[in-house]
Amino acid sequence: MKEIFYELIQDAKEDKLEIDGYPLHIAFNTIIEDNKRFIGNEKYPTLIINNEDPFFKLLNQYLELEHNIKRSNNINDKILIAYIFANATTEDFLNPETLLRRNISFLKDSTFKYLNTPEIININNLIPNSKLIIKNSKNSIYNETPYQITAEITDGESSYPLANISYGIQEENGKKTCYIYSIMRRNNIEHNPYQKKIERFLYKINANIYENESNEYKDYKEGKSTYYPENISDVTPSFVLSLNIFMSLLQKEHIEEIKAVPYLPIRYLSRSIAANIQNSEELEARNNRIQYSITNKFIRLFTRLSYHMEELNITSLPYELDEFLTLNLKTKKIKNNNSILEEISSKISNISNNEKVKEAVLYALSSNSLEGLELEDNDIARIIRSINSGKKDKSFLYELVKEMEKKDDNYGKKK
Repeated sequence: MKEIFYELIQDAKEDKLEIDGYPLHIAFNTIIEDNKRFIGNEKYPTLIINNEDPFFKLLNQYLELEHNIKRSNNINDKILIAYIFANATTEDFLNPETLLRRNISFLKDSTFKYLNTPEIININNLIPNSKLIIKNSKNSIYNETPYQITAEITDGESSYPLANISYGIQEENGKKTCYIYSIMRRNNIEHNPYQKKIERFLYKINANIYENESNEYKDYKEGKSTYYPENISDVTPSFVLSLNIFMSLLQKEHIEEIKAVPYLPIRYLSRSIAANIQNSEELEARNNRIQYSITNKFIRLFTRLSYHMEELNITSLPYELDEFLTLNLKTKKIKNNNSILEEISSKISNISNNEKVKEAVLYALSSNSLEGLELEDNDIARIIRSINSGKKDKSFLYELVKEMEKKDDNYGKKK
């Protein structure tokens, strides 16, 4: 594995990394223990490895987990290593062991495993004959994190995909912290009458927003000023709904600390290298627009949701304390100031986490107690408490586990 890594950093310093002849433009320099220097272009970020032994131990652990999870087929170790640095922050290049520990935690995390079986939520009261489907799934190795939360609105025949949220969860100081790397919606979406119907519905999320904007922003929109001030209007409503769904899921899991990642230097650099190779000012301008969108619109989206969601507070902007947009999410639900977001959030709070319920059932069987288990106050939890207090025969607990397992196994067959 060391040989592969040294081959990679030799290629990286010269921008020679590729897959099947296709250049990746994952380029960086490396300095190892002060005496091994792999320097190509001084404009590239520089990876600093102060001690090889713990670094390679963590790197090996990371690679083993990736191979066990099998996010992408036929991916070799060199590409796996390349993409962990493609998704590194500026600070990560100075502390690569922190980067590896974080990604190991992301791979091991099972917070939303219960959503591997999609959760289907009836939203007929909002949109006739429609359902919201939420799912946790593996991300491609080329994306920023191992897992993503996806959501779509469907009437059974047509569907409207919402933005995918690439996230990772790590325990820090005894509490789970959620990292959000990207919020993206695929581009190849077929437009049909149902899609237009959903877009008209989602536009209602913008109700009363303009009235609460600053006078500076209103002057800009009315053509009275060329100055573009910060605002909460210039966001896509479907993205607001996606983030609202994800924050509601985090609340349900009692996750309070959130770090959003607005800038990854290698991803910006790779687009810039491609533009320079083609000597294209248009591509360079496009790269800057993409980064502007990633950074500014990304931050604006969180600012917008914090306007709707009183429990969500921005505690520091990028580069005030570190390079993250840091947020705190109170887990005690407060009513949302937008009726659509509030209704969706309320429905999500009632989702049953079958994995936790199974754990509770098995624990109850073995110990005759539910003490110490965190359970949502839902119908299944109450059934278990009732059984545990002796109101029913405990054989029913076994049947409950079987039914939940059957539900998980049969979902794919029904699809």
